[in-house]
Amino acid sequence: MATTTQEESKAPTPRPSPVVKPSTSDKPKETPSIFGKKKSKETAEDASPVTEKKETDFSEDDLQRVWKAFAEQKSNAGDTDRLVLSKSIKKGDEHSVILMLGSQLEVSFLEKFDTELVQYLRNELKNDHIVIRTEIAEIQDEKKLYTSTDIFDYMVKQNPDLKDLKDRLGLDFDY
Repeated sequence: MATTTQEESKAPTPRPSPVVKPSTSDKPKETPSIFGKKKSKETAEDASPVTEKKETDFSEDDLQRVWKAFAEQKSNAGDTDRLVLSKSIKKGDEHSVILMLGSQLEVSFLEKFDTELVQYLRNELKNDHIVIRTEIAEIQDEKKLYTSTDIFDYMVKQNPDLKDLKDRLGLDFDY
């Protein structure tokens, strides 16, 4: 008892798919930019002058002077930047600069401005090959001085006359 109406019997007709034409140019298709048109690669290469890499030798004194100037320039920076900028720097081989840091945490602080630092060093020292290497200084574990006897023994190592003074005055550390 199924009655079909005229509308139900019509099957939907498939739509033809759009025809995609193969690209005739050899250039890859560029995605349009929302920031405006870019210069084509060919015109950008022609317009930029060829710059030579600078490779001037620099001394340890020059490096220290530039390091202090960079630290002064960043003097209004945050505490983490100042922590890194207070560390010592020295010249490694001819193109490397070694920054002595106290921990891996300071290395992560340096990563915030390391590109700016490298560019500053390269410009001021006129050497485009400068790279920064970081070294983490090992902190020696010192014995903690908890008791008064430990503190006194440490002070006696610094000044042996304290033991004589303790004996003369009849002092004792036991309570």
